[in-house]
Amino acid sequence: MQPRSITAAILALATAAALSACSDDDNKTPTGTTNNTTTVRFFNATTSSLSLDVAQNGTVGTGNGNIAFGKASNCTKVSATNPQLTVRQAGSTTNLTGFAPSFAANGTYTVLVTGTAASPVFTTLNDAFTAPTAGNAAIRIVNATTSATTGAGNWDIYVNPGTTPGTPNATAVGRLTASSYLTVPAGQANTIRLTNAGQTTALQTISVPSMTAGTVQTIVVTDAATAGGTTLQTFTIPSCSTT
Repeated sequence: MQPRSITAAILALATAAALSACSDDDNKTPTGTTNNTTTVRFFNATTSSLSLDVAQNGTVGTGNGNIAFGKASNCTKVSATNPQLTVRQAGSTTNLTGFAPSFAANGTYTVLVTGTAASPVFTTLNDAFTAPTAGNAAIRIVNATTSATTGAGNWDIYVNPGTTPGTPNATAVGRLTASSYLTVPAGQANTIRLTNAGQTTALQTISVPSMTAGTVQTIVVTDAATAGGTTLQTFTIPSCSTT
């Protein structure tokens, strides 16, 4: 091969390699590579009527803006190691402080946002679960109450209790924590009873509409709507799809 032909061949190979590298970079998104992604959503349980924006790489996507109290953001796929997520008061460009997430790849997470704009609290809940057995569904209870709710804030949880409650299905579920996923029969309405830990008197009874077999829901329980109220608020959110 002549020297000029060799030089041309080398330049062609270098150009092809550069184009391939550019193509790889162009195909990358803020969510990262496929095998390092995780799915995240946010739930607004803040006080003082604070609405939230969730930004990914500085952009507030559809379904992630103006999230009111008692509402969840979209389920968003992000890079587990570099999620590029920030949380703001709706309409603001200033990030709320204290959000330092830690996610594992190929997971699903719910970030519970409590507190106020001045003192927000971010609690990351791992949504991993074992699929319910045949003919059943599953429910998880998140205790998002604050000291504004009377009592120590630790709950025992009963699924479809009888006249005598029996053994609780979950015990001592404290504030800013979640119960395990509790099995409930599918295809029928179910009742969840919350009691103060170690007691059997109902603190709150939650009616759960019929669920399809194999499905999973999270029920977030917050303070009463009015100061001094005794009826806690409940909000139901379905599980995120990881597809």
